[in-house]
Amino acid sequence: MKRRKFLNKIGTSTLLAGLPFTSLSFKANATNEAENQKLRFGLVADVHKDLIPDANQRLEKFIDKSINSELDMVIQLGDFCMADHKNKDFMNIWETFKAPKYHVLGNHDMDRNSKEEMLDFWGMPKTYYSYDVKGIHFIVLDANFLFQDGKFIDYKNANFYVDSSMRTFIDNEQIEWFEAELKATKLPTIVLSHQSLWHHQWGINNRLRLQEIMEAQADKIICCFNGHNHIDFHRHLNGIDYIEINSMSYQWIGEKYTSLERFPKEQYKKYPNLPHIAAYEQPLYALVTVDLSGKLVVEGVRSTWMKPSPYDLGMPEDLYGSKATPEISNYKIKF
Repeated sequence: MKRRKFLNKIGTSTLLAGLPFTSLSFKANATNEAENQKLRFGLVADVHKDLIPDANQRLEKFIDKSINSELDMVIQLGDFCMADHKNKDFMNIWETFKAPKYHVLGNHDMDRNSKEEMLDFWGMPKTYYSYDVKGIHFIVLDANFLFQDGKFIDYKNANFYVDSSMRTFIDNEQIEWFEAELKATKLPTIVLSHQSLWHHQWGINNRLRLQEIMEAQADKIICCFNGHNHIDFHRHLNGIDYIEINSMSYQWIGEKYTSLERFPKEQYKKYPNLPHIAAYEQPLYALVTVDLSGKLVVEGVRSTWMKPSPYDLGMPEDLYGSKATPEISNYKIKF
């Protein structure tokens, strides 16, 4: 029997954002031995180790929180770090979390590397894959393909800096695999991607085919999580919930709203893109709890802008189609 959708709010604390959440029905067909068991995991997106000076400290706060919260696993949703020896210290922080850790490839992870190099550096099994944890099925997608002259081409060494109509695709082989995965599983499923499976401007270019597949199996989908856009946003579309996880670190503001006042002067020489970054004071991340009795709860962190904020510099609120904010909202999804 289907429950009705409804909107509500979760209470706030000093660190957790208290913004609207969505609840909806999920017609569970999973067979689970422990209906009341819970899965708890940490979720982070777009750390961008190679663009922001304090990425190590930001990641360390997330990992410390994950360890102290005794989470079952952590997931990063891409644009994490490049396969550079100087990033070994960053990866060592990630490795201090001893429970399972999962990766999603982001587009900027191939700015200087191939996918194969990234898999090796991160210890990632494949560019797309699936796994089960405590009665929940997870599907990880790779939308880092060009489509040119009828062929899908892997992102590699920044070859994706082309017209947006030619990039951000999922190849046909992976789409067939995705459809088979959903049909085969009997478990409630969470779909993970770097780029959005719904966003009409910044999303996956052949997302409509993926949406069709999910909508045909909507009774199995708990929700989809993505990063990439550095925004805090939720969309419910044709029975599927899509949740955008904000960047851990910043919003990109380009050349028009630049500032040299957020970081020590010497950092701007080392990080040439730093003037174009509106950074968050504290790292953003989410703690997610999935209760097999039928509830997913996202607890997001709220921060503030490093001064000056992009709005102090005149940036319009709708520059990215959704207001840029230094926070991740709370959500509750019933299934």
